Amino acid sequence: MIWLIRLYPRRWRDRYGGELEQLVRDLGPSRFRPVLALDLVKGALDAHVRQGIAMNVVQRRAVTRVSVIVGVVWLGLTLEILFSNVVFPSGTDDEAIPVLVSYLCVFAAIFLAGLSTARAGVGPKGHVAAGVLAGMMIGLLTTASFAVVDNVWLDIVAQQQTKIEGFAHSGADSMRDYVNHSLVGVAVGLPLGLGFLGAMLGWAGGLAGRGLAPLSR
Repeated sequence: MIWLIRLYPRRWRDRYGGELEQLVRDLGPSRFRPVLALDLVKGALDAHVRQGIAMNVVQRRAVTRVSVIVGVVWLGLTLEILFSNVVFPSGTDDEAIPVLVSYLCVFAAIFLAGLSTARAGVGPKGHVAAGVLAGMMIGLLTTASFAVVDNVWLDIVAQQQTKIEGFAHSGADSMRDYVNHSLVGVAVGLPLGLGFLGAMLGWAGGLAGRGLAPLSR
């Protein structure tokens, strides 16, 4: 009869298995064995259902937090792209500092995604998955922002020296064709690159988050 306890989820057994095993031994001589077996099976099914519900709540909570982080970062990057390329376009190509700051913010956000999933109760694999998802989504959404800005305000973007020189050596029929063709590589490389880094940053954030108190929401 004791072997039926193995039907319970592993986490449940690790926490309550010893107590249930002792209870089965105590009830064994006085309880009708088929009834006791049925009670154990019903208890195992209930434990699996409850664990599934709890995990679904944890996963939804983690996805929500990652989505919020991605949304905030994407909004910030879109505003930076709009301001630096359209509202206050630079007359030079020296944008190293803004680009560096933007990347550091992205890396910090991906790290935070791993940390937040850890505090939501997700396991180590979830931390890595959160980092990969956050990195790739930020890459894809940022590429989309570049595409919108470059095409809607093409007359302003086309005045950038890098665009002028690139178009001159590209052989493209128009500046619009050159800009959109250039975005194809970005649409592939940026999400993949940030996804790869996201795996490491999400893992590191998860390690940091596991040392903190879990959040209830």
